[in-house]
Amino acid sequence: MQLVRLSSGEEVIGTVTETENLITIKDGYTLIPAGEGRIGMMPFMAYTKANNGVTIDKRFVMFMVEPADDLQDQVRSMNSGIVTPNKKIVT
Repeated sequence: MQLVRLSSGEEVIGTVTETENLITIKDGYTLIPAGEGRIGMMPFMAYTKANNGVTIDKRFVMFMVEPADDLQDQVRSMNSGIVTPNKKIVT
């Protein structure tokens, strides 16, 4: 899973595969600032039939980084419907 920053300023998190000139983002979510240091998510290209992902030319990609574990867990739970438990120890 990668966090991709596009030249449009959009940030997308999802499963990324890449070739020499292209990347494909599958099961992607656009990150949306929700105020007060919070982030919301909306399915990337939700209004399309892009079931096999969205392919983007690398010239439109600013950078790709591995997202924080909490963000990855949230995306996985959104895709699977399974909620991962909080990792904090309760005493």
